[in-house]
Amino acid sequence: RTSGPWRPGGRDRKGRFFPGKGRDRRPRRRPPMSMEEPLMGNPATGTLQTDRSDLGTSQTSANSYPHKTAMVGGRTNTMGFFQRHRNIALYVPNIVGYLRVVCSAAAVALAFTRPKAMLAFYFVSFVFDELDGRFARLFSQQSTFGAVLDMVTDRLSTAALLCILGVLYPGMAQFCILLQALDIASHWCHMYASLVSGGTSHKELSNHHNWLVRSYYANRIFMGTCCVSCELMYLSLYGLAWPDQFEGWAISSGWLRRFFSFYLKQQNEEVPVFMLFAAIAVPGFIIKNVINVIQLYQSMMGLCRHDLKNM
Repeated sequence: RTSGPWRPGGRDRKGRFFPGKGRDRRPRRRPPMSMEEPLMGNPATGTLQTDRSDLGTSQTSANSYPHKTAMVGGRTNTMGFFQRHRNIALYVPNIVGYLRVVCSAAAVALAFTRPKAMLAFYFVSFVFDELDGRFARLFSQQSTFGAVLDMVTDRLSTAALLCILGVLYPGMAQFCILLQALDIASHWCHMYASLVSGGTSHKELSNHHNWLVRSYYANRIFMGTCCVSCELMYLSLYGLAWPDQFEGWAISSGWLRRFFSFYLKQQNEEVPVFMLFAAIAVPGFIIKNVINVIQLYQSMMGLCRHDLKNM
């Protein structure tokens, strides 16, 4: 306690808080939450809290960009579009996710009439899938909304492509349906098991007990290779279904003709480039679907353990 008359706390000319003085000194109160602080909390209860420790070098100060500042509550706060703000639906990675949806829808609409345009739109959608995660980390705009949007778009895009392949290859329709069901069931059950065990994402490593699944989610290069291999396999099969549209997209090589002799009708026929892409994608395609099977099994066992724990 300090002696002398009581003096209330307040702000100095630079906006800094100082405590009161005297016997009845009042406790210092935390300043209002800044718009530039990241919002964290429990989406199930709707509660929010601030996490100042998340503000690092990626957060840009108001002094660096004075044209992106505004007065909120009597103080200057950064409200840059390329930083965390309250309008989560307009985060940069989420806008990229909306563009992915548009490109995927355009690819499906053109699948049976304009194969080249379909491949172009699907490829752009796949590029956006890589960019949204990079933008989220670059601008510190990670959100549960964006994570769900990304995963749902991934699953629906792959499911639509497998449906298209089932139409183009009637003999493989049942196999395409099986791959589609495995992909959706594996990711949905794994996401649910992660949430009930306290995780915030289906990429939480603490829920994986198999070394292959752990390596898949821990190594982004390994995960990216498997995902690209799956998409490359499906797109290659789509391209092979339109030989007239992609005439000239072939490679003339003796050893390639010998390697793909089971597919070529004539001995001197050129090897389609899509056949080469499909052969390159086979290992990653197999590994990705094996991981889906293991992930589905572990997720169901995790849900069983969760039920036993709560009995």
